[in-house]
Amino acid sequence: MNKLTTNRGFWLTLLLSIVTFGFYTWYLIHAFSKETNTACKDDGKNTSGLIVYILLSIITLGIYSIVWWCMWINRCNQYLSKNGKPEGLQMSTYLLTVFLGWLTLGIMYLVVFCKILYLQNAVNATYNEINKL
Repeated sequence: MNKLTTNRGFWLTLLLSIVTFGFYTWYLIHAFSKETNTACKDDGKNTSGLIVYILLSIITLGIYSIVWWCMWINRCNQYLSKNGKPEGLQMSTYLLTVFLGWLTLGIMYLVVFCKILYLQNAVNATYNEINKL
């Protein structure tokens, strides 16, 4: 068992996403799916990886990416709730941001981006705590 990353910070992640023209965000999707599958292995579900994410997002004209994030948020929150931790980002907040975030001139996108990082950090920290890593 390897210790999962718990220190993804907002500002560094945002900077890396901008500097790499969004490729770092794809790395995060890969890392999130891998880490979530590791932490939540007992729930019998599987979070698809980056290749499936990209291909199905292209085929469905972006709809799959929204579905992927919703399923990931739900799975992470279930894991935290099962282990007595407070839930993080809610699916309703994510969906509201996807469809109406432009009204806040991008501020809500940044808030949700920060909450996404917090959610994965919380899942990873819980996993590390349970496994004494």
